[in-house]
Amino acid sequence: MAGPVAEAAEPFNNKGGNSMKKVVIVGAQWGDEGKGKVVNYFAPDFQWVARFSGGANAGHTIYAGDKKIVNHLLPSISPEGESKAFLGAGMVIDLEQLIGEIDLLEKEVPGFSNRVHVDPEAFLVLPWHKTQDQIMEAWRNKPLGTTRKGVGPAYADKVSREGIKFYHLFDEAMLVDRLEQAYSIKKQQFGDKLQYNPEQMFNYLVSLRQHLEMLKVHFTGAIDLHNVFKGTSVLFEGAQGVLLDLDFGTYPFVTSGSCMAHGVSSVGFSTFELDDVIGVLKAYTTRVGEGPFPTFEDSEVTRQIQERGNEFGATTGRPRRVGWLDIPALRYAKIRSGLTRFILTKADVLNGLDSVKVCVGYEVDGVVKEVPSTSHDFFVARPVYETLEGWPSTEHLNFLKFMLFVEEKTGVNVSHISYGPRTEEMIEKNEWIQKCFEGS
Repeated sequence: MAGPVAEAAEPFNNKGGNSMKKVVIVGAQWGDEGKGKVVNYFAPDFQWVARFSGGANAGHTIYAGDKKIVNHLLPSISPEGESKAFLGAGMVIDLEQLIGEIDLLEKEVPGFSNRVHVDPEAFLVLPWHKTQDQIMEAWRNKPLGTTRKGVGPAYADKVSREGIKFYHLFDEAMLVDRLEQAYSIKKQQFGDKLQYNPEQMFNYLVSLRQHLEMLKVHFTGAIDLHNVFKGTSVLFEGAQGVLLDLDFGTYPFVTSGSCMAHGVSSVGFSTFELDDVIGVLKAYTTRVGEGPFPTFEDSEVTRQIQERGNEFGATTGRPRRVGWLDIPALRYAKIRSGLTRFILTKADVLNGLDSVKVCVGYEVDGVVKEVPSTSHDFFVARPVYETLEGWPSTEHLNFLKFMLFVEEKTGVNVSHISYGPRTEEMIEKNEWIQKCFEGS
């Protein structure tokens, strides 16, 4: 058994000193770990917060004052702060959704929209894509459980070269041609089910572009911002979680973009330029939609966790399946995405349980593995558990033992603990230990 994990230097701390840091925050599980809150917490200490992939198929919850706001496209910057938002080329963007999010925050914080920058290389999610998403999900014998937000079809068009980029909005002759080319193919596939013809789609998109221009949103690419990004601090916000990554997640039950740190390439960075890759994980595991889930358990205890943790999708409201913490999956995420440390969320949801199970290995074809060899192992694994004593509150010694157990088994430090839904309800681990045990 490995010894205790050595404590590394803090990568950032909300107290300054991050003038040149490049930090990525990704989900270490199947998404829904609380990345939005974590990014929102650290955002004031960074000049830029950049989304590098994904679309409106995931919700990141933040607060503007006392108002709870769920963004689906905007990076989770602090609305009242000074950090700027960048939507990168790896994203697929629903213009109507983006405008709705900006309009809402502009009302709460006048001038907010002028802090939003969009890379013209990003692709668009069109109403056609949403229709395709619904039709194709209905066609499948085994539905994938998509959010029907058009994200998958938009990425498919990107790969098949029928996509529409942001910069096409500003070259109207090219936009007309692109729409006609895409429509000619979609019409053969989906007949009269498509909502708009090319002329109607053109008028729809131009009106939305004009709205964004009225809001004074910036359309600036990563090339023009290259020197700015290199010379300042950037916090990169991932979408979903490593186990939903298109290449290395539980395919085909995955999203269509990159969920791992290497997705920062769409903003002009390599992983070698990153100072830290932070994986956010819950003290248990959840999954929304279909797909394998080795530690899923349908029991009174997990139903209690689901209710106490409000485990319902921010985008669709669908209930998330709940299971125990999965160490092999975290080891897999660590290797795939180069995780350097963890931020632990929702440990308070487990308060009061007599015992807590933790999966420490996968039995695959009669052999116990510490780390899945490929994503196929998630489909066939039988979890091997250890049981730990529960804790009445996160200030109890047993919670510290749980956290140290996770660090020892994964080889990754926990740097911060989130203990509630609000942005400020987070604490550095060392500060938490001092607070809990001083004088004891």
